[in-house]
Amino acid sequence: KATTQTRRHKGTKSQNHQPQTPFSFFFIMLRLLRSNVTNRFLTPLAQFTASNAILRQSARAFPTLGIRREDKSRWERRVPLSPDHVQTLVEQGIDVVVQPSTLRIFDDQAYQNAGAKVKEDLSEADAIVAVKEVPSELLLNDKTYLFFSHTIKAQQYNMPMLDTILQKKVRLIDYERIVDKNGQRLVRFGQYAGIAGMIDMIRALGNRLLYLHHSTPFLSMGYAHMYVSLDKAKEAVTAVGEEIALKGVPQELSPMIFVFTGGDGNCSQGAREIFELLPHKYVTMDELPALANSRDPGHRFRLYGCVVGSEHYMTPIDSSKKYEKLDYYAHPEKYKCVFDEKIAPYATVIINNTYWDKRFPRLLTTQQVKKLWKRPRGPRLIGVADISCDINGSIEVLGKTTNIDEPLFVYDPATGRTKDGIEGPGIVFLAVDNLPTELPREASKHFGDMLLPYLPDIVRSSTKGPFDQMINTLPAEVRKAVITYDGKLSPGYEYINDLRHENEKKLHRILILGSGLVAPGLVNTLSQESNNIITIASFDVNEAKKMCTTRNISAVALDALKEPERLRDLIELSDLVISILPQAFHTPVAEQCIKLKKHMLTASYISPAMRQLDSAAKEAGVTILNEIGLDPGIDHMSAVKTINEIHEQGGKILHFKSVCGGLPAPEHSDNPLHYKFSWNPRGVLQACKNPAKFLLNGSVVDIAPDTLMQFSQPEYVHPCFAMEVLPNRDSLSYIDHYNLQESQTVFRGTLRYTGFSGIVWALQSLTLLSTDTESILNPTSPSVHSWPDLLAHLNKFPDSTNVKQHVEDLLFKNTVPSSFDTPQFRSRILRGLEWLGLFDATKEFEAQRTPIDTLCGLLKEALAYKKHERDMVLLQHTFEVEWRDLRRETLRSTLISFGDPEGESAMSKTVGFPLALAAQLILNKTIKTPGVLAPILPEIYNPVLSQLRDMGISFVEFTE
Repeated sequence: KATTQTRRHKGTKSQNHQPQTPFSFFFIMLRLLRSNVTNRFLTPLAQFTASNAILRQSARAFPTLGIRREDKSRWERRVPLSPDHVQTLVEQGIDVVVQPSTLRIFDDQAYQNAGAKVKEDLSEADAIVAVKEVPSELLLNDKTYLFFSHTIKAQQYNMPMLDTILQKKVRLIDYERIVDKNGQRLVRFGQYAGIAGMIDMIRALGNRLLYLHHSTPFLSMGYAHMYVSLDKAKEAVTAVGEEIALKGVPQELSPMIFVFTGGDGNCSQGAREIFELLPHKYVTMDELPALANSRDPGHRFRLYGCVVGSEHYMTPIDSSKKYEKLDYYAHPEKYKCVFDEKIAPYATVIINNTYWDKRFPRLLTTQQVKKLWKRPRGPRLIGVADISCDINGSIEVLGKTTNIDEPLFVYDPATGRTKDGIEGPGIVFLAVDNLPTELPREASKHFGDMLLPYLPDIVRSSTKGPFDQMINTLPAEVRKAVITYDGKLSPGYEYINDLRHENEKKLHRILILGSGLVAPGLVNTLSQESNNIITIASFDVNEAKKMCTTRNISAVALDALKEPERLRDLIELSDLVISILPQAFHTPVAEQCIKLKKHMLTASYISPAMRQLDSAAKEAGVTILNEIGLDPGIDHMSAVKTINEIHEQGGKILHFKSVCGGLPAPEHSDNPLHYKFSWNPRGVLQACKNPAKFLLNGSVVDIAPDTLMQFSQPEYVHPCFAMEVLPNRDSLSYIDHYNLQESQTVFRGTLRYTGFSGIVWALQSLTLLSTDTESILNPTSPSVHSWPDLLAHLNKFPDSTNVKQHVEDLLFKNTVPSSFDTPQFRSRILRGLEWLGLFDATKEFEAQRTPIDTLCGLLKEALAYKKHERDMVLLQHTFEVEWRDLRRETLRSTLISFGDPEGESAMSKTVGFPLALAAQLILNKTIKTPGVLAPILPEIYNPVLSQLRDMGISFVEFTE
C-alpha cells in the first residue's frame, strides 16, 4: 500500500478534468521507488511489478509543470500554486519544478516538502505557470506558458513580449480568458484586488484628510501589506469602524458617500467585503442628491455606500430607447455615460472596478472631472481608488499606475498636474496595479484553487499538430484562452494584429535630446498622454532614467557629439524631436530632421544658421519651432497676443518693455550673487557676454560684446523685489516680429536681483569667462592647482600669495563702470569673490580646459538649489498705449511662478510646459505651418497660452 495519503482538491473541477487515471497506482508506486524513505517498505516483487508497469508507459508518463520565480517587482510575492496545490499535482502523477525564490510567500522548503524539485532550470517543463508577464529574454522555445499577459487589448508596452512569444513558438494561455460558457472569468485574483484596494483606500483617506486638517478614525488603518494575514487586517478595519460609530467623522465631511462601480463583479464584492466591516448603510443612486444635501448630524456616525453598474449610468443616445445589457456590450457606441451628472457629484470616494476598453464610453472624462472640481458648492470628491488601473481608461485622468512603495498621487483638475504623495490641491488617487500581492498568502491560495482543476489536462495536452487537433486536448474552459500557438496568433485573437496596427497609427513617438534641469516639466506633461511614446536620449542616462516614471517613457544613452549616426537613427524612429541640448547642437539636429521629415522644437533663440533652414523646412513640410520656452517663449506669445489685441481696438503702442528672469525665491537668494542655477550654468555665463541692441525714446542703443554687465540698471517690477535689468540680445528684431513699428521704445531685458551684474563683471574682468582653451587647464595634467594660481596666471599677477589685493587693484584702480563705482558695491563685489573661494588656495579646484568651464564647475556646486528650496520666475510686459481718443494708459502684465520644492521647479514648468504643449499641438495637427518658426502666430500662441492658463501659469493685468 502507498504510505502517502492522497489529499483531494476541493475546488471546482473542469468538465474534462479526470482526477484519477488507469495508471494512478503505478504513478504512486514509482514515486515511492524514488524515495529512500519509503522504498524499504516495498517487497522486491512490488518493486519489480511497479517498475515494469511504468516502463511500459510512454516516455511522457510523467509530464512536468514548471513554476517560475516572479521578478517584475520586489513586492510580487504571489504564486500561481501553493505547496498544497503542488502536492495534489504530484499525487496525480505530475512532476513539478519550482524556481528558487527568497521573496515568495511560500519558501522553497515548503515546495520540496510537497514533492517538487527546486531548481533554476525549467527547460524540462512541458508547461510553465507564472503570475505576471515573463521577460522576453527568459521565455523558453516551444513551451506552454500560463500567465496574465496583458496583450489582448494590444497593449503597446507588451507587444515586444508578444513578438518574442510568436518567434519562440510559445503556446500562451492567458488566465484572463479562461471563462465559462457565459464568458465569466474562472481564474482570477479580482476579489483580493478589491479587498486590498479598499483597505489601502481607508489608509489613504486618513492620510489625505490629515493633510486637509481633519483627524479621523481612518488614520489608524495600515496598508494591507502591513498585516500578517487578512484576518488581522479585518480586525483593524473593525476597530476603525468602532471609532467611527463612537466618535464619528467631521461634520463638514458628512455624509461620506462611497460609490462602488462594477456592480456585483468580483472586485466590487471584495471592496464591499471590507466596507461592510465599517458602520454603513447602502443607498440607491436615486437617493444620492437628497443624502448629499442632508445636514443630519447622525450622518457622522456611519458611512454610506452606493453600488452601481453600467445599467445605472449608461443610457442610449437615442432617448426613445432603454438600456439593454447585451445591446450595450455589442454596440457601446450607441450609449453615453451620465456618471458625471447622476453619481459623481455626490461621491466622497469612488472605488472604480469597471472593465474598460476603447470601444466603451468613459466613466469620467478629463473635462468632466474639471467641471466637477469647479461646481459652485465646491467639490465633494476626496479620493479615487482605481482598482481597474486602466491608464487613461474609464477615468481618463488616471495617467499612470502606482506601486506599493508609493501608492498615491494627487491629481489637480485645475492644472491637469499630478504630484506623488498626499499633498497639494486636488483628488488623491490610489492606483496600485498589483493589489492582490499585498495579501499574497490568501490571494495565492484562492487563485490556485481555481487554476488547479485545469492543470493536469493542460500539462498532458498535445502541443503538436494542427491547431484544431491541439485545442481539443484542452479543457473546454481553457480553449478560448490560447492566445498563440506554433508561432501564430490563435483564431479569435488574430484581431490583435489589426488592433495593434490601429493603435500604432495613433502613437506619437517623441525623441527628447538631453535631460537637463528643465526636462522634468517637459517629460511629465507629455507622458500624461498615453499615446505618446517618449525616448529620452542623454549623455547622462542615469539622470534620464530618473524621469522614466510611467510605461511610456524610456531612456537611452547618447553622446550627440560623438555618435552622429546613432543620433540619426533615433531621429528616424521618431515623429517629433525636442532638443534641450546646448544651442550649438540645434542646427545639426534640425538638418537631420528636415532630411528625415521630422518635426522639431527647441526653447532656444533662432540662430542665423537655423534661420537659413527655413526654405528647406517648408519644402519638406516640416515645422521647426524655436523659442518656445519661457524667455524666449511665453514672453513672445503673451506680448504678441496683447499687442494684436491693442491694435485691433485702435490703440497705438508708444513704448514697450518686456523683462524676465529665472531666480531663486526671495527666501533662498542667500548668496552674494542672489542667484542659483535652474538651467545650464555655461549658458547663463555665456549670455552675460552677449551684445545687445534696443530702441529707447526713438534712439538705437548698441551694446558691444563683453560689455553687457556695465549697462545694468535698477528696475521696479514689484514692491517686494529689489531688481536690476540687463538688455537682452537684439530687441530691434522684434519691431517687425511684434508689429511695433510705431513704438519709440522697444526693450527686452533680463531680470536679476540687485548686485548680480557687479560680481559677474568682476569675474569677466578677471578672464574667468574666457572660452579659450588653456594648456594649464588640461584635466589630465593641469599645471595650476588652485584658484589663486589660476587668477595669477590669467591676469599676470606677480604671485598668488596675495591674490585678493592683486584682484582689488586690477578691478578698481582703473576706470570702473559708474554703476559699480561706490564703496558699497566695491565691498560687495570683493565679498562675493571671497565667498566663492577664489582667494582660497585650499578650495577644491578641478581644471576643465577653459576658464569658463572650470568656473562652471565651481558655480554649479556653490550656486545649486538645496533640497526643499524653490525657484521663481518673474515676467512682466509694460505697454504705454495711446488710444484713438488720445487717452494714454500704461498696461502691465505680470507673471510670477514659484517652483515646488518637492516637485518641478518654476523654470522646469515655464520652459517645459510650453515645449510639451506645442509639441502635442504639432502632433495633433493643430499647428500646421511649416518652416523655421517662432511662436508668434495665432495658431501657436492662442492654444498654448490657453492651456498654460489651465495649468496655473497665467498673467495678472494692471492698468494705470
